[in-house]
Amino acid sequence: MQQCQAIFENFDPATMTICCVPSFCHVGEPINLEKLTDVVKVICNNESCTEGEYMHKVCFDQWEYSVLTFLRSTGRARSWSEKQRLQNLWTKKGYDLAYKACGCKCSKGHLRKDLDWLPPTAPIETQIKKKRHRKKKNDKPSLSITGNTPAVKPGLTIGQQVPVNRIRSSSISSMSSTSGSPPNSASSDCPLSPSWGAKSIVPERKERHASGSIFCRRQDYSSFNSLPRNKINSYHIKIEDEGNQGNDEIRCFILSTLSANKTSGVNCIFCYNPMIIFDRYPLIDGTFFISPRHYSSSSISVKVDSQIQYLNAICMACLEGWNAVLQCKHCGQKWDGSDLILGTMYSYDVIAATPCCQDRLKCNSCQELVIPPDRLLNFSHYSRSIACPTCNAVDYHFIKPLTTYYIKSAC
Repeated sequence: MQQCQAIFENFDPATMTICCVPSFCHVGEPINLEKLTDVVKVICNNESCTEGEYMHKVCFDQWEYSVLTFLRSTGRARSWSEKQRLQNLWTKKGYDLAYKACGCKCSKGHLRKDLDWLPPTAPIETQIKKKRHRKKKNDKPSLSITGNTPAVKPGLTIGQQVPVNRIRSSSISSMSSTSGSPPNSASSDCPLSPSWGAKSIVPERKERHASGSIFCRRQDYSSFNSLPRNKINSYHIKIEDEGNQGNDEIRCFILSTLSANKTSGVNCIFCYNPMIIFDRYPLIDGTFFISPRHYSSSSISVKVDSQIQYLNAICMACLEGWNAVLQCKHCGQKWDGSDLILGTMYSYDVIAATPCCQDRLKCNSCQELVIPPDRLLNFSHYSRSIACPTCNAVDYHFIKPLTTYYIKSAC
């Protein structure tokens, strides 16, 4: 703690303390002990701990997300709803399951929220100002169409556009969803590709909003203006949180994972172009998906059902076929991601979910067919580990490396 104090100028140990969040501080400033209105008090069960007992509210929220992520895959908590996990987390019922993810920086104890501590209330004037500021921040950005893209009725946001007749079962944007039907491929005119910046460089965030989060606050939806008009709606672009009070499971999982890795941006696994991560839906100008395969250096390892998998991302330009196109080396067919919902995450490998030929169904060891070509499985089944009926090798046989595709630049 003394080493951390040295990095702050004018640090007064009598009136200040260091944020004791185990991962890293999102605010980057000491906590004023005389102004504890925006902090959370925690307790370490190591009586000789000297790491402090206060966290910035935003730091605690991000850390709590990571603990909740651990709790989701632990014991009887797997069957709890997200609301039940949140309610039980800091009580004996939930903490006995999650304490292993609550290690303190002292390395000798575990942290838990002090439920008996009540933060001092802020003056009435400060509360009014914060309420007004919060209301302004939560206003939804409006959509403005520019250039040659067909105009959308003015005054409407994306969520208010007239939806097209779209089969929702063609995509699964929930962590708990595990099945679906093969999508109907739809072709459209190729609009001009938007500007995507320099390759292989993760973009730095342009601003840090009031909450201190490392993720950007989306100001408008103009990055989606290049889409065909029939896709500018809440069916094709993830807009609203699904959980109570915005506590959506997918969003919490992604932001806590990226926050723990100190990552505010990712690269597309096809074209390596950078994408900024936003703190609200749509989270990205593309889509995330989880796969057992480590597709690129920007893929982030995550633990799902006690197994190590990888969080990958594909940009909107590659999903629509404007930037890079995947063409199978065996049959020559192109992979189509235009039916995937933008701004969210799929819990299975979206590339393997639609095998184009029987070579995609062969064993990775003996090269014999694992299932017959005429047998259709649900999307998520192609991402599962199964045994080959010929050689009994257990592997993710249907998830092939990108080297089995030609990655071509689109005109």
